[in-house]
Amino acid sequence: MKTIARSAITMAAAAAIGVGVAASPASAASTGTVWGARGQSDNNPGNGAQSWVWAYTGDNDQARLTYQFYDNSKGDFYVWGKGQSASTNLSKDVWRIQVCVPSSVGEAVSWVCTGWAS
Repeated sequence: MKTIARSAITMAAAAAIGVGVAASPASAASTGTVWGARGQSDNNPGNGAQSWVWAYTGDNDQARLTYQFYDNSKGDFYVWGKGQSASTNLSKDVWRIQVCVPSSVGEAVSWVCTGWAS
């Protein structure tokens, strides 16, 4: 997590002074954890796919992994059931991910999320 935080600070500082931050090429995995739920993305999964995302619910009833591509489009990947995990392949490189769990249920679900991990 220190590396992720350091990268985020570096990118924020570069953006503040107007230095462009180039998209990184296919690279190692990004991870995020909130309330025991975990998520991961990998732009070089070794299975022939462009990228891959995985989520684990931990002790939560569900988890949502939001992923964002370098073109700024986003998608959500859900896993339901305590202690469950699932993954899916994607057709583009993932820029960053965010892992979320519901903090309440009912008509208006409220989510607790990690910061963006890239």
